[in-house]
Amino acid sequence: MIAGSLDPRYNEIIMSQSPITPALLAPLVKQAQQALPQLRADYQLPSGEKLPLYFAGLKGGQLRFGWFARDLLTSALMLDDPVWLHSTAIFALETLGGEQDAQTGEVPGRVIHEFNRVIIRDQDTRYNAGDTTALLFVVLGRALRQGRMPFLEDYRPQLALAAGYLCSCIQDGLYWEDPRRSGAERYALKSTYWKDSWVPQRKDADPDYPVVYTLVQAQAVAALHAAARLAAAGWLTQDELDFEALAQELSQALWTNLWDEQTRFPLIAWDRRGPIPGLASDGLHLLTYLESSEVPPDKLAALAAGAASLATNYGYRTYAPGQPDYDPESYHWGSIWPFDNFFIALGAKKHKLARIFKVASSIANGLVQMGFTELWYDHNSHPIPVGSDLQLWSALAPQALLRLIS
Repeated sequence: MIAGSLDPRYNEIIMSQSPITPALLAPLVKQAQQALPQLRADYQLPSGEKLPLYFAGLKGGQLRFGWFARDLLTSALMLDDPVWLHSTAIFALETLGGEQDAQTGEVPGRVIHEFNRVIIRDQDTRYNAGDTTALLFVVLGRALRQGRMPFLEDYRPQLALAAGYLCSCIQDGLYWEDPRRSGAERYALKSTYWKDSWVPQRKDADPDYPVVYTLVQAQAVAALHAAARLAAAGWLTQDELDFEALAQELSQALWTNLWDEQTRFPLIAWDRRGPIPGLASDGLHLLTYLESSEVPPDKLAALAAGAASLATNYGYRTYAPGQPDYDPESYHWGSIWPFDNFFIALGAKKHKLARIFKVASSIANGLVQMGFTELWYDHNSHPIPVGSDLQLWSALAPQALLRLIS
């Protein structure tokens, strides 16, 4: 479950401190509805049926990013809309990895990263995503709660394959990413979760694989909960796998193996060279994927305290000033992303962190000023839009925020 239920009195408290209102968001929602058709691109199934999907981003009116499973799956979670949930899940299952391919990073059961062929460092980015399989299960878990699952009947083999892949990544309570599963020593990309440019302290090199990304660890916890519900509903054969036991093992390891006592914040990652610490937005974002019972109170308090170093007037930075490799003009390590802040707001609401909700939801002020750009840099409280002029995640943020305060 992504959005937890709240005591109505707490809802009143958190909303009274929020900088966003329906009156602020309504015009943005209208603008987004007018802009989204520019990104619409239906995917044709072998049957001839067309799935309503959207490209990830445009710049200067030209396509910059095509179909990305991560963007589509997270967009579906932002809206919690049945059509989006079903369409994105079907796309992920239709393009699911079926063989081992060192060139693309493909592994049986691994969800695609980028549909279009893109070559970087003489390799293909097509299956360069270590988080998309987990996100698929989170999306399916949301669809199951809505009670509309007939579309899965044709995808039982793919679903079982994806579940097998999900569990095969788990060893000693950690969710490992390793290109050697595909027969390669590295991927085309230097990082395979949403911050896929590079990882701090590994900026000029790949992680020393295998690597655990802490945010993906939390996403895997939510994915395993969803897999357990799918098994209980008869969509998966559990066999000897205990999805709930695995979820508990991963959630506990997150606060032991992946917690940094020096920063009092979760690690960014952990590879064979050792821990990669840093005050990053991942530590706030991951709360979306965890239940209240899975977050120790002392760790939650530490996250709330550490969040101050990431805060700006327009949401949370991806990385705090003063950290190794911090750069306010870095694509992923110092900038501000609207979609990242939406999930931080969602997790803050779920775990009753009013101050964090207030800061994260202030991205609405940036959207008012800059439209639905991909991200922005913050210079002395003056945001500068960069990246795509129209990014799917950003365009959906107003409607998603409106859902949070409704």
